[in-house]
Amino acid sequence: MGVKEKRKKPWIDVKALRASRGWAQWKAAEHLKISRTYLSYLENGKCGFSAKVVEAIINVFDVTYEDFFQDPV
Repeated sequence: MGVKEKRKKPWIDVKALRASRGWAQWKAAEHLKISRTYLSYLENGKCGFSAKVVEAIINVFDVTYEDFFQDPV
């Protein structure tokens, strides 16, 4: 087996967005309609974002697609 490659995080920092609202993981997960475990995996780059979750993050945290995918300067 080859070396396991770590997935890249999206350019937007979901953990920082969550913290800016003062939300614990469970509260953000509730708003996003995902499990707390899944949110933890997303925040730590252990799994990828589905289109449904990207849409939820954009709506819940009031960010744009461009914010989510834009390469940081």
